[in-house]
Amino acid sequence: MNLKTEWYAGVVTALTSISHIDPEERGGQSIKTYFRREKFIQPDGLVENVPVISGNGMRGLLRDRGMWQMCQRLGYGVGEDGDITGLTLPAFYFLFSGGSLTSTASRALDIAEARRVRDLIPLVGVFGGAMGNQIMEGKLKCGKLLPICQETAHLLPDWCMPAKPVSFYDFVQEETFTRKDDEKNERLRQLIAPDVRGLLEGERVAAKGKDEPDGDVGGHQQMRYIVETLAAGTPFYWELALEDVTDVEYDAFWSAMAAFGQMPFIGGKSGTGHGKISIDFKDWVCINPNLSRTENLPGMPLGTAYANHLKEHGAEIREMLAQWT
Repeated sequence: MNLKTEWYAGVVTALTSISHIDPEERGGQSIKTYFRREKFIQPDGLVENVPVISGNGMRGLLRDRGMWQMCQRLGYGVGEDGDITGLTLPAFYFLFSGGSLTSTASRALDIAEARRVRDLIPLVGVFGGAMGNQIMEGKLKCGKLLPICQETAHLLPDWCMPAKPVSFYDFVQEETFTRKDDEKNERLRQLIAPDVRGLLEGERVAAKGKDEPDGDVGGHQQMRYIVETLAAGTPFYWELALEDVTDVEYDAFWSAMAAFGQMPFIGGKSGTGHGKISIDFKDWVCINPNLSRTENLPGMPLGTAYANHLKEHGAEIREMLAQWT
């Protein structure tokens, strides 16, 4: 079997501001959320908390895009006739979340079966997963997105550094958002059932304590909040490695990357314009939604081997997934 190991590194550029909330955020009454940060030891020994986009988040995003693409090709989802072909819940969790371990002896997975799963679903070989009592390690090493700035300059390769790197503090900003109470809009209020409108007016009167309605009732729908983001134009260093992948696994990974390239958004709040990026892997491939979505360089696979694999083994894959209950 022909196995290959390749390493890629490049620059990711934020085309719109990026939101990536700190996992330690506890919510509550706070109206401000902070960007995820990690400690970086500086050359002088001091410590800086630098905004970083997690490798786990990037890996999960690529896994979701790749598995979604595979499921579509296998006929899952809503068909042209409106009928739905769905996955079992264990199969869904395994494909998109990596599954989970179990100590139940009857659900143990032997080595031969694990190999069959990897052979039939190449992306399992790439991203790995847990099934039964086994963890199938993935062959993808997915790096974090590190901002290219003064505080990371001593850790990054020279080729990605600008002549005069600036501090990450120049990239960080606060964006303010509001959500209004549309129930106060008289034109939109006509869409509320009359008996409900009457109930709202009664609540207002009761809250005010007199016959005049209280305009603040329903105000829980209205709020102002602040999100810490990294500005559009922020550059990041990113590296990936594929270790001992087969030709089909290699092709499957780049098919997943191409699917991501069609909608290159990371982090949160993409529905309101955040997180759009371009990726330029050094001497390899460029993903830029403002130009051509993916520019293929010599040697870039076109997904043919992977597409042929799914076509040839589609029925066997569907049969296997249907047995996972």
